[in-house]
Amino acid sequence: MQPNHSMSWKALRYFLLFMMTISFSIALAFTAMGYWVVLPFTALEMALLSYCLWLCLRRSSLQEVLSLTPETITLEVGIRHPQKTYTWQRFFTKIQVQPAFHPWYRKKVSLVHKGTELEIGRFLNADEQDELLDSLRRLIRQADAAQITDTRSASDRAE
Repeated sequence: MQPNHSMSWKALRYFLLFMMTISFSIALAFTAMGYWVVLPFTALEMALLSYCLWLCLRRSSLQEVLSLTPETITLEVGIRHPQKTYTWQRFFTKIQVQPAFHPWYRKKVSLVHKGTELEIGRFLNADEQDELLDSLRRLIRQADAAQITDTRSASDRAE
């Protein structure tokens, strides 16, 4: 799962290059007329714009990977590579859905393991959360079917 990317890193680079070219051209024109104070404020403005856009793009690059096996549930969270990994026993983990307290808000989907709650997909909208829940139900059924098949084949081998 990952949020919607409204801009790529390459597009950010081009946008900042364009904005800096225009802003510094204007600032240099004012500096040539004797208004030198404009130049440091332009540099500060461009630095602040660059930092804010970088933060937004970094936040939209977050990714969550949820893996289910018959025994475990693993959640990996990070940007580019897993920075945090959570692994729980599937038997003790449940998926909790808290409804939205107002129609304008979205519901909250969490993994709960022995009292520890971790929200997943907080960047998804309501339709995407419904798709996530459908996918989780399907994956749980598949993991259950795999576990039943494994126990049957193990009992066949024992006989």
